[in-house]
This record gives sequence, structure tokens and C-alpha cells, in this order.
Amino acid sequence: MAELLSLLMPAIGWSLLHFVWQGLLIGWAASLALQLLRNARPQARYAVACVALLLCAALPLAGIVWRVLDAAGAAPAADPAVLMMAGSGALGGAAVAMPVLMEDGWLISWQYMLQRQLPWLVLLWASGAAFMTLRLSLGLMWVRERTLEARQAPNLQWQQRLDRLALRLGLNRPVRLAVAEHLDSPMTAGCWKPVVLVPASLLTGMPAGLLEALLAHELAHIKRHDYLVNLVQSAIEILLFYHPSVWMLSRHIRDEREQIADDLAASTLGEPRRLALALSELDRFQFATPQPALGAQGGNLMSRIKRLVRPDSQPLSWKIAAPLFGLCTACAVLYAHAAPQPPAVPPAPALDAPAVPAVPAVPARMVPVPPPPPLAMLDPPAAAKPQVPAAPEARPAPAPAPAPAPAPAPAPAPAPAARPAPAPAPAPAPAPAPAAVAAPAAPAAPAAAAAPPAPMLSGEPSARAPGRVRMNFGRLTMNDKAKDAYGIKRGDGYTAIYSGRGDMAELSRLEDAVKGDFIWYRDGNQAWLIKDPALLAKASAAWAPADALNLQMKEHNKAMEQHNKAMEALSEKMRAASEQSERAGRGVQHDKIEQVARQQEAVARKMEAVARRMERSRDAGAAGADRETLQREMDALTTQMEPFKQQMKELTAEFAKAHAEMAARKAPMQALSAQMREASKPMRELGQKMGELGREQGRLSREADEAVRAMIQEAVRSGRAEAVPAPKG
Repeated sequence: MAELLSLLMPAIGWSLLHFVWQGLLIGWAASLALQLLRNARPQARYAVACVALLLCAALPLAGIVWRVLDAAGAAPAADPAVLMMAGSGALGGAAVAMPVLMEDGWLISWQYMLQRQLPWLVLLWASGAAFMTLRLSLGLMWVRERTLEARQAPNLQWQQRLDRLALRLGLNRPVRLAVAEHLDSPMTAGCWKPVVLVPASLLTGMPAGLLEALLAHELAHIKRHDYLVNLVQSAIEILLFYHPSVWMLSRHIRDEREQIADDLAASTLGEPRRLALALSELDRFQFATPQPALGAQGGNLMSRIKRLVRPDSQPLSWKIAAPLFGLCTACAVLYAHAAPQPPAVPPAPALDAPAVPAVPAVPARMVPVPPPPPLAMLDPPAAAKPQVPAAPEARPAPAPAPAPAPAPAPAPAPAPAARPAPAPAPAPAPAPAPAAVAAPAAPAAPAAAAAPPAPMLSGEPSARAPGRVRMNFGRLTMNDKAKDAYGIKRGDGYTAIYSGRGDMAELSRLEDAVKGDFIWYRDGNQAWLIKDPALLAKASAAWAPADALNLQMKEHNKAMEQHNKAMEALSEKMRAASEQSERAGRGVQHDKIEQVARQQEAVARKMEAVARRMERSRDAGAAGADRETLQREMDALTTQMEPFKQQMKELTAEFAKAHAEMAARKAPMQALSAQMREASKPMRELGQKMGELGREQGRLSREADEAVRAMIQEAVRSGRAEAVPAPKG
């Protein structure tokens, strides 16, 4: 029960909140349709309003069911045992979809605030619905009291008149006429045994012809089952009491219902003016108490009288502008939401921010993995396409949190890059590792494809091979559309490379031509070379804090890999236990049990037929020989039933044994599930630490990049930079 409530609470809350805009759209569309049908028959407007009101009720109910089923289907994913049982046959080649940690900004977003307030919103809605239910219950009690207090009409002629009117309207069921003391107008009550209540004052004070017109109006309500429709309408009002569209549609339904009843009564009487006079006479009787039952006074009484006396066409009202404007606004918002995002325009070179490593929305329930292979290898003829893990084409904006480029699989062990050789081949891509089983709180790093271009990190030196470009770099950001680029050469490698099309080949050429360390910078079609040792030292110092954090990230990756191995071992045990349980379940002969049960049922039907024949022969006093024949037939069927009983007994015992074995295996699986939950706790802590380090590393990387670019610009202005040819393309 508690689990069901935990699923229902958010489902009800979000469905009620979403109905705010859904109800507005339905109300606007219905208002527009009602305005367009203003001169049509009232039946058409009544149908539009009823369909719109039913849609108002169906959307929240469908939303609740969908959210409960969706949550119930997603809930087992939090339990590793259930995950293993559900995906034991498919986990080898695909990663399990896992949720992500909340971003810091999301904690203060409107969604989070609404999520926190959902229990209170549902409680307020339940209180309002309870009050509306009490209001309806009191009204129904009032109607019941009036019905019980009513007495039979003193003059039987009125009952006969009512019966004749009912026949003329096509009513085949009896309708009772009763007289009530505390009423101001005739009204109808009851669904299965309808009764028309007439005030005693009208019975004595109104002309018979006019009262007959009012009775015809009430019979029209009974013919159309309006009392039952009114109860359904009231139930929808109770559930969606907070939305103005529901009340607007209900008002239209009641108005059109009265007009339809007027038309039916007028066509039955053949005198619309007589009904108009009766309504005008009824206008003297005013209600002191709201009536939950249907009465002749319903709707706008004066407009009904005018419509009966002189029907005319209604002009188009200015009120149509409001729903039309609302629908146009909704369509514009929907179009803007569905339209594809325009491509990002690269910023100006002077304000260009570096493509720093990032961990967007630091995930919490996937396992971070070590960085990809360290070596980047390029063919000089195709220098714009380096043989490194792919980087996006567009130049990204600075991301809030850096991390080593993560792989999409939760816990793969990446294949190491090929060692340099005299004629090396490109480093192989990491082999796909089997997806790790999702743990309830396993930390994660996002897939690299979803992040901005993260730097490629290298941890070991590389050699140069003919026909290839082999570099040892600390950071590499590729953007073929970048307007500027730079590289910092220190020792036998590069501290950082921000590269565009053709830049890697140019850096390789300079590495052969220039002795010692240098900074190479390109701005559009101009390039410079800086060899000032002091500036080189400052550039290296600017990147030192980010490099130190990068070392910490590598240590955390190693620790995470150890936890991954432990989780994989537990997952393997869970998979084995799940397969064993499935094999045990398949061992039960369900088909055999069903077959024996069908055979038993066939014999039992024959025995029942023989028993009925024996009963009939006994009642008819048949001869003893016939009874003996039937008895022998019954004995034969009983003997035929015995083997089936024995087989069913054996199969039932086998089934009970298998069920007991499956129950016994459930405890070890629960223990393994608990172990997996415990093993995932340090992974969650590591994931949080790595997220914090990633955000800090991103900040330091942005600061270092800005500082290096400022140093380069100053060196160009002061003449300490030597102009060199820029790469082609």
C-alpha cells in the first residue's frame, strides 16, 4: 500500500498540474467551436460541450495511469537483483539506461520546487474535492427528502395527463407524479424510477395548460436521461473543481440541456408560445436554495422565453477573440518548442573562449571510466582529421565542469593504445566492454558524445614514425571551424593544443624545424611563433593547477575501476543465480498440469450429465434396469477419473517442490542485491568527488586558457612574437 501511494502521489500531482494548460487549450477550443455553432441546433452545441468535458476528465486520468505504469516499470531498475533477472540475456552487449544526478541549477528550478510541493498540492486538491463531494451529497439528500415527503397527486387526472404526455414523447417506462410542499418549481429526480415533483402552489395557482407545458419539459429531461448525465457532470466538477474551463463547459451544458428540453416539449405540445407563457409565469417563483436536480427554471429563463417566442440568429460576439488568441499563442509556443535549434555561431576571435573539458550535469548512477587511449596519430595529407577520438565540428562554449574524456559505457576497460614502433599503425579504438549492471547509487560520467569537446589526455611519451604524426600532448581540443588556434611545446610534448583544420600538420612541421620549446599561435590567416623562455614558463605555470587536478582525476578513475571490478563480480553471481532460478522455473510441467486438468474437466462434465439423467429417471420412476445401466456408466467414469486425480496430485507436489526451491533461492539473490547496494555507495561518493573536481578543473582550464591567450596577444603587440606562414586550408 505504501509503495502504491508513493507512486500515486506524484502521478496525481503532476497530472493535475499539467491539466492547467491542457484544460485551457480544451476550453479555448470548445469556446471557439461553440461560437461558430451559435446558430446551429442546441444538440450540436450540447455534444461539443459534453465531448470537451469528457476530454477534461480523460486527460488527467490517462496521465495518472500513464505515470503510475511508467514509474512502476522504472522502479525495478533501482534494484540490481531485478535488473539482473530482467536483462540477464541482453546485458552483454548494451549498457543499461541510468538516471543522472541533479545539476546545481536544477535544485532551484521550478520543477524541483513543484516536486517538493506536490504532496501539499495533492492534499489541497483532496480537501477541495472532499468539500465539493460533501456539497453534492447534501444536495442529493435534500432531493431525497423532498421525494420521500412528496405525496400522490390528489387529482388522478394530472397523473393521466402526465402518462399521455409521456407516450407522446416516446417514454415507455412509468413516471410518477408527486406533490411537494417545499418547492418553488417542478423538478425531476431519479434515474431508474423517475418522479416529477410539482409544488402544491403551482398545482392550485397555475392554469392547467401552462402546468402541462412545464410537465412536458420535465418529461423531456427524463427521456434524455439528463438526471444521470447531470450526476456524471457533477462528478467531473468535483475532481476538476479548480479549473475555470470545467465550470465554463458545465454552464454551457446546462444551458443547452434546457434549450433541448424546451424544443422537445414545444414540439410535443405543438405550441411553443404556451411553454413560453408557462416559463414567464414560473419566473414569479424564485429559488431560495440551489437545486441539484433538474428543474424547469434551469438556464437563463428570459433568454429561453425569448428564443421560444421569437427565435433569431445570434451575431458573432467579440468574446471569440479570447479563445482565438489563446489558441494562436499555444500554437506559436508549440511551434517554437518543436522547431530545431539554429546552429551555434562561433564568437569573434578576441572573445573566443577555449573548448575546455566538461562534465555536463554530472551523472550519479553510472560508473566513470578511465580516459581513452593517449596517443593521437595524424596522416599529413589529411591533417584536418587526426586519428584521435572524434571531436565535434562546432566550437563549443566553455563548459562548467571538466573531466577526462569519458566513454559511454558504464564500466568498460579501455583497450590500451598501441606502443610506438618503427612503423606503427593507428591506435585501436577501445573495444566495447560488456555493460555493467546498474547499481542503485552507482556514480557515473556522461558519454563523451553528449559533452562539449573534451581534451584528449596523454600519459606516456610517443615516438615519431615516417608517414605519420605522433605527438605526446596534455590537452587537445579539435575544432575544424576555429578561427584561431595555439599550441604550447614543452620538452618532448605539448602542454596544450587548441587546433583547427591543418594546425596539427603545421605543429608537426615546426617541431622538426624549431629547436627547443615554443608557443605557436594562429589568428585567421596569420601565425606567430614565440620562443621567449619567460613567457613559456608563465604559460606552463598557468596550466599547472589544472594539470594537478587532472592527476587527481586519474587516481579517482583507478579507484573507480577497482569498484567496477567488484560490481562486475557481484553482477556475474547475480546473473548465475537468475539463470539457475529460470531453469528451475522451466522445469515445472505447466503444460502437463493444464492437459490433465482439461481431461479431468471433460470426465467431470460426463459425470454431471449422467447424474442429471439418473435424477430424471428417478423422478420418472424408470425401470431398475435403466438405473443400473446409468449406475454402471457412473462407476466407469469414476474409475476413469482416478488416474487423472493421481497424476494431478503428483504434478501438484512437483510444482510445490519447485516453488519451494525458487523461494529458497530468493534469499541469496536478495543478499547479493544488498551487497551490490553497499558496493555502490563508495562509487557514488567517488562520482560526487569527480564531479566537484571536474567543475573545478573546468574553472581552472578557462582561467589558464584566458591567461595564455592574453600572454600571446601581449607578445604579438610587443614584438616578441615572430611572424610565420599560416597553414593552408
